[in-house]
Amino acid sequence: MDPLSPSNINPSWSNSPPSNTTRPLDSSQLPNSASSSSFREPKVFGAPGLGLVSPPPPSHEGIEAQKANTNGAAGQVQREKNVPYLRVRIGGLERNRKDLLIRFDASTNLPNFRTGMYRNMQRSYVEFQRFAEQAQLTSPQTIIPALPLASTSAVTDEEDDRLVRIALQRWFTRICEDPVLLKDDELRSFIESDFGYSPVPPPSSRRPASATSAVPNVFSAAISKVVRRGALDEDDELQTAKGALESLETRWGGAAASIGALGKARRAHALANQDVGAKMISLSTVEPDMQLAAAERKIGRSLEQLSGMAGAQAASENVVLSDSLGYQALNARAAKDTLVQRTQILEDAHNATKNAITKRRNVERLKGSSSINPMKVDDAISEMHDAEKVESRLTNHLQAISQNLHQALKSHSRAAHEDVALALLENARLTVGFHKHALRELEALRSDIARIGTASSSVAATTTTATTPSYAPPPPVSNPYTTAYAPPPTTGPPPSILPARPYHASPPRAPPMETSKSMFLPPQTQPNIPRPNSAEPTRPADPLAGQTPGMAQSMMLPGQSQAQRAQTMGRAQARRLDERQAAKLLAGGF
Repeated sequence: MDPLSPSNINPSWSNSPPSNTTRPLDSSQLPNSASSSSFREPKVFGAPGLGLVSPPPPSHEGIEAQKANTNGAAGQVQREKNVPYLRVRIGGLERNRKDLLIRFDASTNLPNFRTGMYRNMQRSYVEFQRFAEQAQLTSPQTIIPALPLASTSAVTDEEDDRLVRIALQRWFTRICEDPVLLKDDELRSFIESDFGYSPVPPPSSRRPASATSAVPNVFSAAISKVVRRGALDEDDELQTAKGALESLETRWGGAAASIGALGKARRAHALANQDVGAKMISLSTVEPDMQLAAAERKIGRSLEQLSGMAGAQAASENVVLSDSLGYQALNARAAKDTLVQRTQILEDAHNATKNAITKRRNVERLKGSSSINPMKVDDAISEMHDAEKVESRLTNHLQAISQNLHQALKSHSRAAHEDVALALLENARLTVGFHKHALRELEALRSDIARIGTASSSVAATTTTATTPSYAPPPPVSNPYTTAYAPPPTTGPPPSILPARPYHASPPRAPPMETSKSMFLPPQTQPNIPRPNSAEPTRPADPLAGQTPGMAQSMMLPGQSQAQRAQTMGRAQARRLDERQAAKLLAGGF
């Protein structure tokens, strides 16, 4: 009996006697809070009430959903525990003069491992190379990613170690995600080895590279290479993929080399820009125009900044693009080597098939022989059975390898596309950042270049307006021989950036003399007689045509006629002096 049932809350008050058996209530007859107000939820007295931010009490459906979620999460965790995994985390790198030491931690739930946790394991880069080669030999049914190089094109050692650690972590993660390698004993031996990793090459690694190279005769091998084209490969997809990977190896390598050459050209261009910037800065120190000097100085500094950015861009392209594409060339070569190894297995299977056919023919020949030797028959039958077993084993092995290589090839292609896309996106992001920085540097020069010549023109206009007097042409004169040249008047400043100077229409003339300014000439008595270089108006008649009274011509020489005066003043002809006259003049003078 339920003590909280509404029909038996107070059984002593009920008129009907209590029954020992309680009929189960139907779910439709149970009251709820919406239909009946008599039903009350059980309450613990003394418990604190709900606050403003308290969550609502969980309902029956919420409790059931929470239990289901808990059970689902527990089941998911249980399923994750059952899924085989191997996780490796690269801890750090240590470089010495000979090799690179790599530290890592590993955790796994695989049953073939000794424990589930391996801490602070150490392997050298040479041991990583040995493991990659050994895994490629022991697991021909999958594609082993190429091992990243031990160094990059980074400028600093810290950046180099960081990039190498990231590349090794990505490589180890892809190795651990391969279901074929998880079951391989070489991976377990590589992680669990306490005193270094020394693999034992499988017997298949000692065989010749191809069937034709096993021919002892060189001439026969050459003829076989020309005539025989190898075993017929029925898997066209893998055959096409091998040719595509060979082409990709060449293209990726060529692209990486081209980006390296582009980086060298960028660095040379950066050095040239830096040299030009330094010369512009030195040129600004001797420039008289202040605005032009400031513009040259800022242009030089901007060129130096752009040269630094070009060097950084070349370094980033080498790291992001050149190294990534170079690794893709190595990765394509590794995939191609895996397909070539499958081709060798295909040749072995083809040879085993031919050998089995030969043994069957031998048995058929013995059946038709008249004299049958029982020992030969037993040997032929045993050889036929052995050949058929080898043929069956190699054929099944080839089919398993081909079937798994299809999935491995898809995974390899997807990983290569992701790596290339990531490298291109990172390079695009860095290139956009460099171009934006260069644009900001060039935009900052616009105002300085626009100010060149504006201040000089304004200063010249101000100086001309303040210092240049208004020009008035001289009055016309009557004598055409003494009239000075008068150019057209100018009202504005001359078209020059230098300060304007006063403009003179004619050579300067002597001012009019009110009194005698010479110790040899008497005072002027006639105002109409002009003096030499005088600005006063002149008469048409020459004042020197005749002897002018009151005006001495010379203290030493007597008066002369007009013709003699013209010859003396103009120095047109050389006058010959008589010796007697000269002596007489000298005697009279002294």
